[in-house]
Amino acid sequence: MGAGPGQVADQRRGGVGGARGGYAGPVTAHEHQPPSADELHDAASKIRALAGQLTRRLREASEGADVTMSQAAVLSRLDRRGPATTVELARAERVRPQSMGATLAALEDAGLVERSPHPTDRRQTLMSLTAEGRRQLTEVRRTREGWIAQALREGLDDRERAVVVEAVDLLARLVEEG
Repeated sequence: MGAGPGQVADQRRGGVGGARGGYAGPVTAHEHQPPSADELHDAASKIRALAGQLTRRLREASEGADVTMSQAAVLSRLDRRGPATTVELARAERVRPQSMGATLAALEDAGLVERSPHPTDRRQTLMSLTAEGRRQLTEVRRTREGWIAQALREGLDDRERAVVVEAVDLLARLVEEG
């Protein structure tokens, strides 16, 4: 798992473990060089593939949950940001308003969200979490985050976990700004 004592895990040299194709670890600070265009493209390809794999693993970890990944994302956004309109939620989740409407309808039918009049625009309604929606979201988070935390504890050493923590903040910035 990663570089051992005295080893340098440099992706550009194939990393620790040779050509296994797994995580090769970060370039150490004293060897830091700006990545080339090809390396950035390769990293983008790997992030895309890993995002898909992570989504599948999270879906597997929460099989039997009462909400889908997209429904959980909407519940989470409502929990973090408070009540929102269908259009606001669609824009934030980068889906069409019609798709968001279908997701919200399913959540409303399940009693996880509720509608209320918009305080300043009678043409709109605000969607917000119900107590049951908050309970379901807590359960989904516990299951999915528990799987991730266990994988980090069992699959990575201290240095690698520190790299993941730092990378998460950088990836979040890319997603939020993009």
